[in-house]
Amino acid sequence: MYCPESVSNVLSVMNVLIKSANTNFTRASDVIIPEIFNRRFKTNVPDLDEVFGGAGFIPGFMATLAAPAGVGKSSFALQLLQTLEDTGKKTAYISGEETIEQVSFACKRLGVQSVPIANMTDIDEIEQAVIEHKLDFIVLDSYPTIDTKQKLNSREKEDYIVTRLVTLAKTYEVCVIVIMHFTKSGTFKGTTSLNHAVDCFMTIEKSEDDHELRDVVVHKNRFGSCTFTSFHFGSTGYTFEAVAANDNIQSKSKEKKASKRDVVLEALEDGEKTIADLARETGVNGQYLVAILRDLSNEGVVSKEGKGAQAVFKKL
Repeated sequence: MYCPESVSNVLSVMNVLIKSANTNFTRASDVIIPEIFNRRFKTNVPDLDEVFGGAGFIPGFMATLAAPAGVGKSSFALQLLQTLEDTGKKTAYISGEETIEQVSFACKRLGVQSVPIANMTDIDEIEQAVIEHKLDFIVLDSYPTIDTKQKLNSREKEDYIVTRLVTLAKTYEVCVIVIMHFTKSGTFKGTTSLNHAVDCFMTIEKSEDDHELRDVVVHKNRFGSCTFTSFHFGSTGYTFEAVAANDNIQSKSKEKKASKRDVVLEALEDGEKTIADLARETGVNGQYLVAILRDLSNEGVVSKEGKGAQAVFKKL
C-alpha cells in the first residue's frame, strides 16, 4: 500500500532517477530531450504494447507487477519476455521462488522457449549477471525474495535493495519488472518503497465478468498512458489479443472499477476502517482496494494511521 511514511525509504534513490538536477527555470521548449527517449523498443504484439502505453519501452524502464497468488503474474512475465526474445532482445527470468526446473515446466505449457532462466536472490549477484550478459530486459520473481549479504538492518536493507535496482536499470539501461504479491487482506508482502521509485505500477486480477479473462491494469506510467486491458487466460497462458470493448465485457469492468472508488468512500463515511474491514464490507478485491486507497491518500481525501494490515484509513 502506498503510504506517507514509506516515502522516506526511497529518498536515497531520487538522485539515481535524476542524473543531474537543474535548479534554474527553463522553458519546456528549450529543454533538450535525452537521446534515450528515441530508442524505445516494442514487443511487436500490438495489444501487448498498448498495455504499456503503445510507444514502446525506454531502456532503463522499471515496473512492478502485482496480483494475488495463482492469477497469472509469472505467465504474463514469461510470455512478455518471449515476445521480446523474438525481436532479438536479450532477456532473463530470475526466480527466487521456484527452481529452474519448475519454471521450465511452466514454460513448456506456455510455449516459452528462448527465455534464459536462473535462480538468484542476492541483489549484487543479480546486478553482476545483468552486466556480464548485457541483458536488455529482466523479470525478478519476486520482490520479497531479493536479499543482500550486506550487514544491514531491515530498513537499511530495503533502502539498499531499492537503490541497487534503480541504479542497475538507469546505469545499464536494462528494463526491469519486479513481481510483487498481495496478501489475503489486500496488502503487499513486504513494504512498497519500490513502488514509489519505479516508472510503472501494474496489477492483474480475474475479471469479475468472466473468470477466463484477466484484467491488466496500469495504475502509474511515467512514460505512457495508464491502461486497462482484458486478455483471455487459459491452460496455455495468455492470448495477447485485447477483448474488444464492443463485447461489452471490458466496458462493464471499467464501469465497475470506477464505481469501486465510490463504494470505498461510502464505507468510510461511518468511521475509520482497516483494509480488511473495507474488503469485507465493500467486496472490492485486494489489488483494486490498494490502488484506490493509494489514490485517495495522494489526493488528500483519505488519511492513514499505522502500518501494514493494522493501518487505519479515515475519510477527511
